[in-house]
Amino acid sequence: MPFPVYSRNAPLKEHVGPVHVVTYNTTGQYVLSGGQDRKIILWNPNSSKLVKSYIAHGYEVLDIAVSYDNSKFVSCGGDRTIYLWDVTSGSTTRRFSGHMSRVNAVDFNADASVIASGSYDAKVRLWDTKSSSQRPIQLLEEAKDSICTLQIVGSQIITGSVDGYVRVYDLRMGQLCEDLIGYPVTSIKDSTDGAGVLVSTLDSTIRLMDKSNGTMLQSFSGHLNKEYRIRSCFGDNDVYVISGSEDGKIYAWDMLSRRVVHELKGHGEKVISCVAYHPKKPQMVSCGIDGSIQVWDCS
Repeated sequence: MPFPVYSRNAPLKEHVGPVHVVTYNTTGQYVLSGGQDRKIILWNPNSSKLVKSYIAHGYEVLDIAVSYDNSKFVSCGGDRTIYLWDVTSGSTTRRFSGHMSRVNAVDFNADASVIASGSYDAKVRLWDTKSSSQRPIQLLEEAKDSICTLQIVGSQIITGSVDGYVRVYDLRMGQLCEDLIGYPVTSIKDSTDGAGVLVSTLDSTIRLMDKSNGTMLQSFSGHLNKEYRIRSCFGDNDVYVISGSEDGKIYAWDMLSRRVVHELKGHGEKVISCVAYHPKKPQMVSCGIDGSIQVWDCS
């Protein structure tokens, strides 16, 4: 099945320096980006218009997650701080600190009552957004090296670490499953059916792992990923696997055949650090160290 992709709009250029993260809100109407310039920017991807800028971080912004109702988002970064934001007012409503080093990843649970944060200090902290307490409600400290990526899925927290492990914490059952990938894990993404998890590692390989038993279902290669955290994703209801690359291309693989079905050049052929797929239609956004965000329409 072909995967034609074309650039719809001129690159969005408001950040100064590398952009580390780009993500859609839950409806896909807006995009949030964060970068080395410490700013978070809300975009309309269809009109290429900047809607609002959010400024609070003292160092680079490394991750952003949006709440289910799109009214708030959470961000983290090099200042070791997690900020909870009100989208409309542009102000921070909560500030969480406690990590000993930069915070690489954040996510909400389903009702945005809990935030999970993962840090270079190898710890995952859980924060209660409804409580006035500044202390984490739980600490997960099984990792032996930096937590690069995490995702909350139902009662599970999935983490990926530089120690080469993917860990699945089932908080409801009080269980932990650890799967050794063997290379630093920089990106994880749960599949639509919840049975698998897409794992990107610093051996230029993306693996689809069975979450229940840790076996590898598929692997995807051809891109270059040896040094940078590059976030991959599913596309078109898990029909495709999509990732940026250190060679300045976006790669798309067919899930079943594992074949590269498209290579797309962008971002001045510099490292493409993050790709996100629209939740409802064939569109995606990417960002990279060239400082731009690119909107791609896929049909």
